[in-house]
Amino acid sequence: MIEATEETRSGWLAVSVSGRADAEAADELEKILRGAVKRSMKVVADFADLDYISSAGLRAVIQAARAAEALNVEFAVCALPPNIKKVFDMSGLHHILKIYGELPC
Repeated sequence: MIEATEETRSGWLAVSVSGRADAEAADELEKILRGAVKRSMKVVADFADLDYISSAGLRAVIQAARAAEALNVEFAVCALPPNIKKVFDMSGLHHILKIYGELPC
């Protein structure tokens, strides 16, 4: 299960995500992030409270980033816990996504 809240921080629409971004939750995560991208010119996915991310969760983030790029929206992720950062690093996503330690970006 995944939960998300939104707030504006330093000019960014911050989507704070908690729970597990696994195969069951990936479609919901993508829907949440794509919705944010449609409403703001700067979107950051705050993963500080994310417990787990699978390849399906990574795909959801990539799809949201692609949607942002198509709309000329700045998209980033931030506050990756060590276990989540390791997955991003191992997958090579740190080469294609903007990843920040924390906001403000």
